[in-house]
Amino acid sequence: MSKIKCTISAISIFVGITFSSFVFANESSQAHQKSVTGITGIFDSNGIQSVFSAGEDGFIIKWNESDLGEHYRISENPIKMVAQKPDGTEIAVYETDGASFNRVSIWNWESQTKKFAHNFNDPITSLSYSAQGNYVICGTSTVNGVFFIDSETGEKTQKIIDTIGTLSFAQTSSSEKTFVAYSPIGNLSYYNLQTGERKMKFDVEQNLADVCMFNKSLFLAGIKNGKIYIIHALNGKTLSTFNANNAVLIGKEDAESLFYIVNESSTFRLYEVKNENGKNVIAPQLIRTFSGLKRNDKITSATISGNQIYAGTKSGNIYKFDYNKAERVDVLQPITDDRFDTVLDVAEIREPYSQDFYILTPTSIHKSVYTDGYIEKKCDVNGFKNMISLDAENVILWSKDTKKTVVKVNVNTGLQSPIFSPSGTIQTLKIFGNSLIDVESNSLVNRYEIATGKKEVLYQGTSIQDAVLCSENDLYVAKSSATNPQVPLLHINTKTKETVPISLNGNFAYSLSFSTAKPNNIYGIIISSENEKNGKVETFVFDYNTTSKKSRTFLNTNEEDSNSFMMTNGMNLYTNLGKSNTHSYNLDSKRDFMYKRSDSMPAKVVENNGRIVVLNKNGSISWYNEGSNKVLSNWYLNFDGQWLEI
Repeated sequence: MSKIKCTISAISIFVGITFSSFVFANESSQAHQKSVTGITGIFDSNGIQSVFSAGEDGFIIKWNESDLGEHYRISENPIKMVAQKPDGTEIAVYETDGASFNRVSIWNWESQTKKFAHNFNDPITSLSYSAQGNYVICGTSTVNGVFFIDSETGEKTQKIIDTIGTLSFAQTSSSEKTFVAYSPIGNLSYYNLQTGERKMKFDVEQNLADVCMFNKSLFLAGIKNGKIYIIHALNGKTLSTFNANNAVLIGKEDAESLFYIVNESSTFRLYEVKNENGKNVIAPQLIRTFSGLKRNDKITSATISGNQIYAGTKSGNIYKFDYNKAERVDVLQPITDDRFDTVLDVAEIREPYSQDFYILTPTSIHKSVYTDGYIEKKCDVNGFKNMISLDAENVILWSKDTKKTVVKVNVNTGLQSPIFSPSGTIQTLKIFGNSLIDVESNSLVNRYEIATGKKEVLYQGTSIQDAVLCSENDLYVAKSSATNPQVPLLHINTKTKETVPISLNGNFAYSLSFSTAKPNNIYGIIISSENEKNGKVETFVFDYNTTSKKSRTFLNTNEEDSNSFMMTNGMNLYTNLGKSNTHSYNLDSKRDFMYKRSDSMPAKVVENNGRIVVLNKNGSISWYNEGSNKVLSNWYLNFDGQWLEI
């Protein structure tokens, strides 16, 4: 029941709504939590190896030669592409929600600052730095879809005057005077970057994926329908095709050969395609065969860095190996490992003067105390994602976005007592006295008695996002203003069923909260697109006074944020509006500060008698004292049920 400490290097970084609060990059061998989407590796101007991996989990990891990585989550969305400045000082990343949100940001990793960020209306199809690092080149899925971002000023321009079309590969010459681009419609084009005019164009194979160049950019390679195509970049002729199912290309413009990996069940093979006097290529040669991949895992991305190849997998692991020819089959172990269990939720223990918390993992409930690092497993549970503290011995377990039965659990005995089974998926669940208030399937607000499971429908409508009961008969419902009645907030008298629209400017409200310390106020988050014609959408925290019928907004971010949390405890309001950091806002003094965050992003805040726990999205927790932004410790739970302090 003790806390195990690991020495982890901390690197301060500026990030957040104003990009000004410190966070820490965690150095460890922990794997990505989801698929690796990109790897880039170079030797910088000082001859130091620099390898970055990006993942669906929103993490960027910088790997050093000792196989430890500096982990930092820069997005709550998947990162789909990563590119590295030639001198090794910066990276550019593309993050997207797979729909309307598409952002490219530029980060200085030495100073740990985000320099610029640009939102795009269309998906990014290629991302690269120019040869001298003066520009980040962004290809998009539009007709005139290539943009150049000045890496020093952040200015975004379109240097090509021709209708260039969608790009899936872009590269400049060493002088940055010429630009070459491949379009999936089957064009390989060269442009004069000083005039923006096209110099020449070749008709080549269409719809190639994983496109790259090699042998001093004389050859272009890509994959289509289980075949690798090699094209001469100076005349557009296809030189060779090779069968290669489930292949991943590893090409660099300055590498004489093209390497590629073929995934085969739990093994993968490394092949080399050598050039023949710069005029042709010879048939692929098998270089190495590796076993050791987990079942259903596969290589998804790879890069060359010096005499090493770094490869990332679907499960999030990173492998490192050389490309020296060998006849044997090598059992390869990843440089990453899964060291940590996942904390799914945290709840305060409702005892007088207690600063203790319950910790929910995928398999159990624990009791934890900060002061001595104490952790005690209380009981086994399985399949629940969320937890609400009921009293000193009992918690409520439920699972967001599912129809799983809500239960009461005695943590001392492990006895589970069903309370209710929802008819729709549960979006939110809150406790009010001896009842639970839930929102189901965006259409129902229900009250359930905890003791009996008795159900009462409090409100039925459309596009419901959240609800809070602040007295026996006063229910407030957050919704979209696109549905009738066309306002984002409603007041419902649960006794008379009278529904009153609240005059609140905004399009979409969610995350409602009520504090007994300010009994006349309702708090929430609202998205406003009043200036949408100017491309400006803002998100605010708001309060609404139920007596004066007046509202105000504060703590804004200049973007649409529809997934942040907001909660109140006494005179304190906590929110991660802006997605990166946690705000603590005093409702009385109006003092606002941001907690210094860990390597991950915050997912929830829980307070218990002055002790603050922030649950991070990577399943770790961070400890704070009320009123101070200084992080006391960052804790990860290992699979032996002990804390690792970082």
